[in-house]
Amino acid sequence: MVLITPEAPYPPLELATRVFSVDAWSDPYKAYDELGAQTKRALTRLLPDDWSFRGKRVLDFGCGAGRTLRHFLPEAREGELWGADIDAASIEWLQEALCPPLNAWRCASGPPLGLEHGSFDLIWAISVFTHLTDTSVPWLLELRHLLKPGGLLIASYMGRWNSEFFAGEPWEEDRVGMNVLRHTQDWDAGGPAVLISDWWVREHWGRAFEILEIAPQIQNMSWPVMRRREVELTTEEVEAPADDPREYRALRHNLRQVQRELSEATERERYERSSRQQLEQLRAEHERLLEEQAQALAKLRFDYESSLSWRLTRPLRGGARSLRSLRASRGR
Repeated sequence: MVLITPEAPYPPLELATRVFSVDAWSDPYKAYDELGAQTKRALTRLLPDDWSFRGKRVLDFGCGAGRTLRHFLPEAREGELWGADIDAASIEWLQEALCPPLNAWRCASGPPLGLEHGSFDLIWAISVFTHLTDTSVPWLLELRHLLKPGGLLIASYMGRWNSEFFAGEPWEEDRVGMNVLRHTQDWDAGGPAVLISDWWVREHWGRAFEILEIAPQIQNMSWPVMRRREVELTTEEVEAPADDPREYRALRHNLRQVQRELSEATERERYERSSRQQLEQLRAEHERLLEEQAQALAKLRFDYESSLSWRLTRPLRGGARSLRSLRASRGR
């Protein structure tokens, strides 16, 4: 059931659609509301049976304008719920509309977040690591620092249910580690897409977290539930390949994927350049034809006005003009 409360206003549609486009739906705000409600239901199902928000400090990392957080307003009166995002407009709206009881924080594109380390009991990051590339592991470690000892992180990632759409190929777990696609895609078009396999998460994220569970196919993503490990790690230590042949195979496959994307991008650029050249040629030909027609009309007029009949009828044309002027003046 969708939770709709009078104290939870909707953001402007332009903010509501930044994370997931809903403006094509017949009722965009109904879709927006249901997506937030689905996320809340999924999160609460993944929490321990004895979990309570009372007295807890919780962070929605990548909260946007609060699509999920607006469904946690009752919990925000029992605990301390925060949202963080890089989008200034979304955070400003959230601060004005739903704070308090929520708290909202604008962060930079890279860590640190700017909030107190070791202060959160629970953090979730939904559809965030699905697009992070070079900052993925630094942000993962920053979220670990933000958690209290024993704190939980739920961070969704794309993989087996997204390969056909983003990579145009069937899913093969053993050839995907953390494979980055669409490297140069603008953020307005969704940004890069990152496909991650379960074994890679267990190996690399598992160095910083105890992987309690990986819940499959929630909103077409995998949702791992992770508990903070009491270890200090660098980005390089988390990223370092393990002694597993799948690491090499995944790197090789991602290289092929990148090469294919570059080849396709080059082909598109060549096609677009050819199309622009053809359009320019057509425009030039059109302008040439117009100029020829204008010159032909000018010559025809000159020849006509220079003819004997044109000169002989000049007095008649002058008289006709005078008669028309006289009639017009009498009509007034």
